Amino acid sequence: MFPNATERILWKQNEETGGAIILRVFASSPILTIPRQINGCLVTELGNYCFAPKCQLPKDGVWAPDDFPHTSVDTQADLVELSGNYLQQVILPETVSKIGDYAFYNCRSLISIEFAGQLHIIGSDVFMNCHKLRHMFIRCMPSQPSALRQMLAQISWDIEVSFCGCTSCGDHTQIQASIFYPEYYETYDEIAPAHVFGRNIVGEGFRARHCFTDERIDFVQYDTIFQKSCAEESEQTVCRLVLCRLRYPIGLSAKKRLQYESYIKIHGKAACKWLVDEKSLDGLSFLFHQRLLSPEDAQYAILLATDANWAEGSASMIRWRQLLPIASAHKKYQFDAF
Repeated sequence: MFPNATERILWKQNEETGGAIILRVFASSPILTIPRQINGCLVTELGNYCFAPKCQLPKDGVWAPDDFPHTSVDTQADLVELSGNYLQQVILPETVSKIGDYAFYNCRSLISIEFAGQLHIIGSDVFMNCHKLRHMFIRCMPSQPSALRQMLAQISWDIEVSFCGCTSCGDHTQIQASIFYPEYYETYDEIAPAHVFGRNIVGEGFRARHCFTDERIDFVQYDTIFQKSCAEESEQTVCRLVLCRLRYPIGLSAKKRLQYESYIKIHGKAACKWLVDEKSLDGLSFLFHQRLLSPEDAQYAILLATDANWAEGSASMIRWRQLLPIASAHKKYQFDAF
């Protein structure tokens, strides 16, 4: 369906700022990199309902390139309207400062979005029904302010956020920090005859999403959710939270580090199960090289990878297994009868 990477963009100019507002995109790939400028105008906004399905094309927009008229949209066999289930990944340039209302409404196949620290205005219900969105990449340092808190307020499901420093678009090799926000959900109980309802919030993900100071992540505050997470969340969820903090220990105290390492050592099999399911070679490499797994955990992970036909994973772990301490054999004692 996506044979060649090419794009056609419907846009309009913001009369106040002069910046370009993206209205609609047709492309040959579900992975979209928004350009910095169109026809000399810096791209500064994603318009309302920009990628939402079943929306009529705005009549006040213009096409880029300009030789792509409205009437020929449906005749371009190699182009697909990037909306709804077609869109999978989006990379925004540093020029974009605003995402409009419902911009990604019902983009049910969207799995990741990348943006820069200059983005600071987030519209209403931007990610409604984007339940496959599992990763955000932010091109700024974790100590810098960002729009992350605003975005997380609209996402109640599991999501991991990585800070890539000031690297170029799409370069995820220089991750400075990664933090995991677990799912939470809300329920309401009627507590009075006059239809008065009490609000219940289940899951530490809600509290994690409020660990900010001046639009910056407060890592010390975030680490306080660990104890309650151990009681309320699944082993896999806590392992994911812990592994992110151990791999990128910004603001991590020595006491918390020991608690996190102890948790992995006790729940090594759960950590291995999640990482093998995700085929995360980097995560498994970290556990082996930090010697956080027991020989039994390592053997369990190798068997899981073998059963999943993940040859690269099982071969790597067999090689890394020599890094772990050798399991000591239990001594047998014989007592003579008196």
